[in-house]
Amino acid sequence: MNQPPLVRVRVASETVAVLLALVVVGAASPDAAAYAKQVHHLKATATGKSSSSSRSAYSPYPMMITPVRIGLAVRTSRAHFALAYPGFVFVNGIPIFDVKPMMVYTIAQGRITEMATGRSVALPIDQRSYVSAPPDYRVWTNNRWYRGCLELISFGNTVSVINLLDLEEYLLGVVPSEMPSSWAMEALKAQAVAARSYAWAHVGANSKWRNDGFDLVPDVRDQAYNGLAREAASTFMAVHQTRGLILKDAGRVKAGFYRAWVGDEYENLNIRKTAVPTPVLEKLTGVKNIVGVTVKKWDDGGNAHDIQVMGAKKSREVYGVELAHRLGLVTAGILDVREEGPNWVFTYRGPGNGARGLSQHGANMLATKGWRFDQILQQYYQDPDGKLRLDYLDTYKAAFRRPMLQPASETTPAKTADE
Repeated sequence: MNQPPLVRVRVASETVAVLLALVVVGAASPDAAAYAKQVHHLKATATGKSSSSSRSAYSPYPMMITPVRIGLAVRTSRAHFALAYPGFVFVNGIPIFDVKPMMVYTIAQGRITEMATGRSVALPIDQRSYVSAPPDYRVWTNNRWYRGCLELISFGNTVSVINLLDLEEYLLGVVPSEMPSSWAMEALKAQAVAARSYAWAHVGANSKWRNDGFDLVPDVRDQAYNGLAREAASTFMAVHQTRGLILKDAGRVKAGFYRAWVGDEYENLNIRKTAVPTPVLEKLTGVKNIVGVTVKKWDDGGNAHDIQVMGAKKSREVYGVELAHRLGLVTAGILDVREEGPNWVFTYRGPGNGARGLSQHGANMLATKGWRFDQILQQYYQDPDGKLRLDYLDTYKAAFRRPMLQPASETTPAKTADE
């Protein structure tokens, strides 16, 4: 149905602002021949005149090993979307409405409407609908471009707009949104593992948003996720070189909590200090007139295994893990012991996987000092035995060697001693 002139003017003015956001992908639009060919295939698919193999090439959503759903808008009265390439609205895997490239569509009142023409289609309220442009799988909504497709849940007068994509592609937008892409590569890799662990620990039945039909939200309530515009080459490599790796504890994924800062400089590096009065240390070690305390050997988990206590008349070696326990230190990761007045000050690694988790600034400082990403993660997420447990997602154990994002030949990430 044609719209009255006044309505067309209003829609056109609203569209101008939205289209400005689409200019950035204009250069990526297909040439005329490629565009005509894809439109032909899509029309044949929509009318059922193409072969079954051709129709299967236009899945509503991309291939995913570990799918995640990001709630971009929840029960909103109106939303917009656009595609860079020709695509469809799908219901039950069947295309019901063609979507033209670089045109803006409105979702409102249970319908999808092409803003420029008024052409529309009703959305079912008893099942999810999908919007995508196979095989490109990029979509604009919520004023940003995203990988994957849109999943729509219509409630009649409101709609929830969900970004459905693979976990690894989601992380491409998370890591640079949570940590500057200019930071040290090993810090970015540590961030990638922490973010992947957090996400996978909060999907499906473990999600606080499960009753809303998605897993995560794109802000600080979960993790910042700003889509394609924030992606960078450095964070792409950080995600790709750690793909599938998560933190584990007792066979379960460990939620990789993290913050920008966690207190003062020492706490930011997850380092603690405890002052022990000399008489207390003398009683525990059996050495009088202590003049020196030296860590002689660390074990594979970074715990002080052998500590040499030097006295004026005799010396003695003690088991560092037991000494740390009796001194009330939260870990046996003793880094240094110094005499300060009447006390001996123990500097040691803080506990792993606490509520504060990884310090992002601390991770970058350690990375600039030459620490590997697994060493950084151990500093913040080690188990009570002092070891870090990295493992692959179950879905990746069989598929890890298959390129996920683009052909690459990176080496396998460094493994910890207990892997």
